[in-house]
Amino acid sequence: MCGPVGEDPPVYSNLDAGQVERVCKEALEQPSRQAALRSLRDSLGSLEEDGLPGLRNEGFLASHELTAGVPNRSDWSEARDKAHGSLSLTGRDLLLSLGFTIDPLDNVTDVLRADDLKTAVAVLLTERETPEAGSERIPGNMSPVSYAMHRAKEESLDWVILVHGRKIRLYPVNTNVGVGRRGSTETFLECHTGLIPDDQAAYLWLLFSAEALTESGSLSSILADSEDYAGDLASRLRDRIYVEVIPRLAEGLAEARGLTHPTAQDLSDTYQMAMWTLFRILFIAYGEDKDLLPYRFNGLYQKRSLKAKAKELLELTHSGEGFGEGDTWWEEVKTIFRAVDRGNPSWGVPAYNGGLFSNNAEESPIGAKLEEVSLPDSVFGPALEHLLLVPTKEGVLGPVDFRSLGVREFGTIYEGLLESELSVAETDLTVQKTGKTAGNYRPCKEGEEPDVAQGNVYLHNASGARKSTGSYYTQHFAVEHLLDRALEPALTDHFERLDALDELEAAESFFDFRVADIAMGSGHFLVAAVDRIETRFSSYLADRYLPFVAQELDHLRKAALDALGDAASSYSDLEDNALLRRLIARRCIYGVDINAVAVQLARLGIWIHTFVPGLPLSFLDRNLVHGNSLVGVGDLSELVEKVKEEAPLFETTAADFVGDASDALTRLARLTDASPVEVKEARKAWADADKATAPAKVLCDILTAARIEAEDLPFDFTRWQEKKASVVGGKDHQRALKVLKDMHTLHFPVAFPEVFLRERAGFDVILGNPPWEKAQVEENEFWARHVPGLKGLSQKEREKAYVDITEARPDLVEQLGSEKMQAQALRSALMAGHFPGMGSGHPDLFKAFCWRFWNLVVEEGGWMGVVLPRSALATKGSEEFRRRVFKKAKSFDVTMILNNRNWFFEDVHPQYTVGLVGIEREETGAGDTTVYMEGPYNSRSAYDARVKNGG
Repeated sequence: MCGPVGEDPPVYSNLDAGQVERVCKEALEQPSRQAALRSLRDSLGSLEEDGLPGLRNEGFLASHELTAGVPNRSDWSEARDKAHGSLSLTGRDLLLSLGFTIDPLDNVTDVLRADDLKTAVAVLLTERETPEAGSERIPGNMSPVSYAMHRAKEESLDWVILVHGRKIRLYPVNTNVGVGRRGSTETFLECHTGLIPDDQAAYLWLLFSAEALTESGSLSSILADSEDYAGDLASRLRDRIYVEVIPRLAEGLAEARGLTHPTAQDLSDTYQMAMWTLFRILFIAYGEDKDLLPYRFNGLYQKRSLKAKAKELLELTHSGEGFGEGDTWWEEVKTIFRAVDRGNPSWGVPAYNGGLFSNNAEESPIGAKLEEVSLPDSVFGPALEHLLLVPTKEGVLGPVDFRSLGVREFGTIYEGLLESELSVAETDLTVQKTGKTAGNYRPCKEGEEPDVAQGNVYLHNASGARKSTGSYYTQHFAVEHLLDRALEPALTDHFERLDALDELEAAESFFDFRVADIAMGSGHFLVAAVDRIETRFSSYLADRYLPFVAQELDHLRKAALDALGDAASSYSDLEDNALLRRLIARRCIYGVDINAVAVQLARLGIWIHTFVPGLPLSFLDRNLVHGNSLVGVGDLSELVEKVKEEAPLFETTAADFVGDASDALTRLARLTDASPVEVKEARKAWADADKATAPAKVLCDILTAARIEAEDLPFDFTRWQEKKASVVGGKDHQRALKVLKDMHTLHFPVAFPEVFLRERAGFDVILGNPPWEKAQVEENEFWARHVPGLKGLSQKEREKAYVDITEARPDLVEQLGSEKMQAQALRSALMAGHFPGMGSGHPDLFKAFCWRFWNLVVEEGGWMGVVLPRSALATKGSEEFRRRVFKKAKSFDVTMILNNRNWFFEDVHPQYTVGLVGIEREETGAGDTTVYMEGPYNSRSAYDARVKNGG
C-alpha cells in the first residue's frame, strides 16, 4: 500500500488486509479531502511503526516501554478482557465504557470522574473538528485541545481527553509529564479503537480508562517505567557520543584539515567542527522521529533519510562488512544538510535556514569550515553508527528512538561535552578503573590494552578524566522549583499590567516579557521557561481574545502552509500553542554564555523545542549570545553614574546612548521569522541596530577599560552627541580594546538594547545556575588536563613530568601563560566592576553574578530564580549583597539543599549546602522584606515529601 500523497509516496508493506480495509473505509467516510488525508496519514503511520497498530505516541511514553514492557504486565490479560467491549464504541459511549462518569462543564467541555474524583476535562469533537484546528463553537476560535487545556488548568486537573469518533486522545496538563515532551498540545497518546487488534485491546484499558488515570493506576507506573527507560537511553547515547562519536569525528576532521601536529587552538577549532556536525545530525534525527521532517510522508526523502541510513548501518553491522575509503556516507548526509538549509521541494522539505546548516562564513564560520572538508566512510560511517544505533539493556543493537528523548534529556547529553576538550595522546592511554584517580586517563603499563592509541585524539574534562556527565547540571526538579518561585509570580504581574491596558495596547505589550539566563550552558532553564510562558500566555488568550496576537499567529500558520505546499496535508493542523511557543522564544528569551559551544547548544535546544514544519529556524543570533556576563557594563545606570560623577550638571538617559537603535529594533520586533525572507530582514534589522549602537559599545569598552586601569574617562561627556561618531576606532577605543583583549566583553545595554530602552528597563526574570569557581588558574589542574596519569605520580615524578612536558609542548606552556593572564585580567575586571564587596576574600564568580542578577532585573518587581552556594547566603564576602537584598527586596525565598551522598551535584562535596533562591526586587520598598526558608533537604525523597505535605 502506498500514499496518501506525493509523486513518490511512501510504501507500506506486510500490512493486515482487514486493517487496510478499515483504514480505507474510515478515510472514505471523512467529510473532506483534507480530513481523509489526515485520517490516512495517522492510520497508516500507526500500522507500520513499532508493531502498535492503532496507537499513536507523541512524546508521551517510551515506545520501547509500550512494545516490550506493557504487554508483560501481570494485569495485561485482565485489562484486555475489560477493554474488549469498548472497541466498537464511539464518543460518549466509549468514555462511559472506560469507567468514567461524565459531568458537563460548559457547552464544549465535560469533567470526567474516576472513583468519583474529578480526573480530566473532555471534549467530544464534532465530525468536522480536529484537535488542533480552531473551532467556531469555542470562544476566540480556539482549538479544542487549547481550550480543554485551559479549562483543565482552571479546574486543577491533570488530564485532557479528546474523543473523535473511534479515536481517543490523552494529553498530560503538567508541563513536566512526557518523556519526549515538546509543547503542551503536541504531547499526547492516541488510540484508534477501530484499528487496534483484539489481542492488544489491553492498551486501551491500561492507558485510557478511569482506573488507569487514578493516582496509583497503571498509567502512572507505565509513565515511571518510560522515564526510567528514557533516562537510561540518554545515558547510553551520551556515553557513545562522548567515547565514540566525537573522538572519531575530531580525529577525521583533524586529518582532513591536514593537522599533523595540532596546537591547542587547532584542537579547539576541530572540537567545534565536530560538535557542529553532531548538532546537525541530532537535529535531523529528532525531526524525523517527531514527524517534523517528512520521513513518513515523502518517499524520496525517506530513501535518503537518517532513519534509512540507520537501517543500512544495522544491516552492515549484522553482516560484518566494513566501510570503504570513499566519502559516500559523508556526502549523502551533507545532501540532507543542504536540503534542510536551502529546501528541496521534491523531498517535501522547505528551506529552514537558521544558521545551523548554513555554510555562509558570515552567518556560520564553523559551517563554512565544514563545507571545505570531507570525511572518509571509514571514519564517518562508524561515528554515524554509534550515534544512530544504540544497544538495549539486553544488548540488542537497534536504531535510537529519538521520540523518547526530550530537550531535557538532550541537555544531560550536552552538559558533559561543555566541560570537555580535545587532546592528542602522546602515548598509549588507558582509563584508571579504581582508586582516587578512577576515571582519569593514564599511560598504559606494559601489556595493557589502550583505550586511546598514541597519536589519536581523545576527549577529557578539566580534571583529565573521561567523564560524559556534567558536574553541575541542574536537576529538572530544581529548575521547576525556581520557575515556581520566580517565573510564575512575574508572569502574574505581567498579566495584571496587561489587564489595565486596552485591547490594542495589550496586544502591543503581550510579548513584552523578558527572561534571561546569563550563564545558560545548554539552555536547560530557558527551554523550561518557554514551556511555562507558553502555558500561561495561552491561558491568558483563552480568557481575553487579542485580535492582533491572533493575526500574528495566523500569519505564521499561513506562511508555514504556503512553504509546505502540497506536503501540508501530511502534517497535523498547526496549533496556536506551537506557533505561540515559537514567538515566545524569539521575543521573550535571552541568554549569554562565555563558552561558544554552549551558545550553539542553547540555540539548538530552542530550535528543536520550538520547531514548526514549514517555518524557518528562528533568528536567535541576537537573543542567545557569546560573551562574558561579568566583564562589561551591566546596566545603563553605570554610564549615567559616571556622567554625573564627571559632569554633575549634565543630564542623560538611556536613550542618549542606545536610542539610535530604536527604529531598527521596532522593525525587528514586528518580524515573526515566518519565511527565509523575514529571517533575512531580521538579520538586516539587527545589523542596523548593531551599527546604531556601535558608539555606545565603544563608550562601554572605554568605561570598562578605564575602571580596570583606575583612570578617568578620556573625553568630555557633555559633547557626546557631537563626538560619538568619531569615537569608533579612535585612539581611546584602540587602547581600551588592548586592555580588554580575549575577555569576551559583553555590555548588556548594547547587546540587548530593547530590554533597557523600554519603560520597565531590565529583565523581568533572571534564571540560572552560575559558575562558582574562583578567577584563577590552578597550575596543577592545568597540567593534569594535558598529562594523563599526572595525578597518580609521586611528587618527584610529577616534577620530572613538568620538565619533560614543558620541553616537549611549548604550545601548552604558551596556553598556560595565556590562561593565567586571562584569569588575572578577569580578577582585575571583577575588582573594578560594579560588584560591591569583591575585595573581601577571593574574587569568586558567584559573588559577581549575584550583583549582576540584581542590577539586571527590573527595579520594581524584577525576579531572580537562581542556584547559589551556601557561601552566598552566609559568608562575609557576600555580606553587602545580603544587606542590599534585605533592604531592597520585597521577598527572599530560600530552599536549602544538603548534598548528602552527592544527590544534588555529583562532583560537589557531600556535606556542601546549596540554596535554591528566589528574590523579588523592589527599590522603592520600605525594607520590610518577607523571608521564606525551607530545608535543608538531604535527599530527593525528603524534598518530595515536603511537597506532599504542602511545603
